[in-house]
Amino acid sequence: QNYIAFEYPIGRPDWWYDIVDGLPDPIVKESMIEVWDKPGLGITINAAKAKQYLVAGDEDFFD
Repeated sequence: QNYIAFEYPIGRPDWWYDIVDGLPDPIVKESMIEVWDKPGLGITINAAKAKQYLVAGDEDFFD
Protein backbone atom coordinates (compact mmCIF):
# COMPACT_ATOMS: atom_id res chain seq x y z
CA GLN A 1 0.00 0.00 0.00
CA ASN A 2 2.98 2.32 0.15
CA TYR A 3 4.12 2.39 -3.46
CA ILE A 4 2.77 3.97 -6.60
CA ALA A 5 3.99 1.67 -9.37
CA PHE A 6 5.40 -1.81 -9.75
CA GLU A 7 7.23 -2.61 -12.96
CA TYR A 8 7.12 -6.25 -13.92
CA PRO A 9 8.40 -7.57 -17.23
CA ILE A 10 5.89 -9.97 -18.69
CA GLY A 11 8.36 -11.61 -21.06
CA ARG A 12 8.94 -15.00 -19.51
CA PRO A 13 11.35 -17.35 -21.23
CA ASP A 14 10.57 -21.05 -20.89
CA TRP A 15 13.71 -21.67 -18.82
CA TRP A 16 13.15 -18.96 -16.17
CA TYR A 17 11.26 -21.05 -13.61
CA ASP A 18 13.71 -23.92 -14.23
CA ILE A 19 16.67 -21.92 -12.91
CA VAL A 20 15.06 -19.84 -10.15
CA ASP A 21 14.09 -21.29 -6.78
CA GLY A 22 11.73 -19.50 -4.39
CA LEU A 23 9.76 -17.49 -6.93
CA PRO A 24 5.97 -17.68 -6.70
CA ASP A 25 4.19 -18.62 -9.90
CA PRO A 26 2.48 -16.42 -10.86
CA ILE A 27 4.10 -13.40 -9.24
CA VAL A 28 1.18 -11.05 -9.87
CA LYS A 29 -2.20 -12.23 -8.56
CA GLU A 30 -5.30 -10.08 -9.03
CA SER A 31 -3.08 -7.06 -9.79
CA MET A 32 -1.21 -7.52 -6.50
CA ILE A 33 2.13 -8.99 -5.42
CA GLU A 34 3.10 -10.52 -2.12
CA VAL A 35 6.15 -8.92 -0.52
CA TRP A 36 8.68 -11.65 0.18
CA ASP A 37 10.44 -11.92 3.51
CA LYS A 38 13.60 -13.50 2.10
CA PRO A 39 16.86 -11.49 1.99
CA GLY A 40 18.05 -9.77 -1.17
CA LEU A 41 15.86 -10.32 -4.19
CA GLY A 42 14.16 -13.22 -2.43
CA ILE A 43 15.19 -15.80 -5.01
CA THR A 44 17.99 -18.29 -5.47
CA ILE A 45 19.56 -19.02 -8.84
CA ASN A 46 19.99 -22.78 -9.26
CA ALA A 47 23.43 -22.77 -10.89
CA ALA A 48 23.35 -26.48 -11.73
CA LYS A 49 20.18 -26.03 -13.77
CA ALA A 50 21.25 -22.67 -15.21
CA LYS A 51 24.47 -24.11 -16.64
CA GLN A 52 22.54 -26.03 -19.26
CA TYR A 53 21.27 -22.75 -20.75
CA LEU A 54 24.64 -20.96 -20.99
CA VAL A 55 25.97 -20.13 -24.45
CA ALA A 56 29.38 -21.12 -25.75
CA GLY A 57 32.11 -19.18 -23.97
CA ASP A 58 30.09 -18.72 -20.77
CA GLU A 59 30.37 -22.29 -19.47
CA ASP A 60 32.38 -21.20 -16.41
CA PHE A 61 30.02 -18.36 -15.42
CA PHE A 62 28.91 -20.05 -12.19
CA ASP A 63 32.31 -21.50 -11.25
